[in-house]
Amino acid sequence: MKGYTYNMITEPTRADIDALRNAVKPYYTEKRYAHALSVEEEAARLGEILLPHRTGALRAAALLHDITKKYDFQKQLQYCADFGIILKEPVSPEVLHAKTGAGAAERDFPEFAHEDVINAIRYHTTGRWGMTVFEAVIFLSDYIEPSRTHEKCIALRNELYGKLRCADTAAEREKAFDRAVLCALDNTISYLMHKKAVIDIETVEARNYYLSQRNCI
Repeated sequence: MKGYTYNMITEPTRADIDALRNAVKPYYTEKRYAHALSVEEEAARLGEILLPHRTGALRAAALLHDITKKYDFQKQLQYCADFGIILKEPVSPEVLHAKTGAGAAERDFPEFAHEDVINAIRYHTTGRWGMTVFEAVIFLSDYIEPSRTHEKCIALRNELYGKLRCADTAAEREKAFDRAVLCALDNTISYLMHKKAVIDIETVEARNYYLSQRNCI
C-alpha cells in the first residue's frame, strides 16, 4: 500500500500461532482472553484484504497486544522501570499497558518479537505519526472487533466493511481503511475529552498524520 513501510519477516506458521494462543492464556482474564481472540480474528480478516502476506504476524501481534492489561497502575509503572520505558508527562494510565505489553512480549515471547509486532503492540491504544499499515490494522482491530458493544465501534465496523465490499481497486480499499482509522482516532479523542481525561500526544499526532498525510479527505 502506497505510503506505508514495513519489515519483511518470516511469517509464523499455523502451528506457531496455535502454540502462542495457548501460551498467552495465563496472561489474561477470561474476558480479556476472549477479546484477544476476537482481535486476532479481526486482524486476520483485515490482513487478508490489506496485507495478505502478513496474516500470521498480525495474529501474533493481536494475541500479544494486551498481555499486561490486567495489572494495576503501580505494577505498570514498575514494568516501565524494569523495561527502561521513559514516560512523557502527563502520564495517561489507560495507555501504559500497551507500552509495558511491548516490553513483556519482547521478554517472554522473543520468537515473535519482530519490530512490526512489537510496534503494533506498543501503539495499539494511541497510534502514532507515521503509523504503518501493520500497526494500523492492530489499532483498528482492537477498536472494531465484534465483541465491542459501543454503538460507535459497531457503526464503524459496519461502515468499513460495507465500503471494502464496494471497493473495486486497492486505492479505494486503502482510502476506506484510512478513513476508518481516522474515525477511530476522532472517536477516541472525543471520548477522552468528554471524560476530561489526559490525551496522549501520540494520539493527537496520529490524527494529524491521517489528516495531513493519508488519503482521508
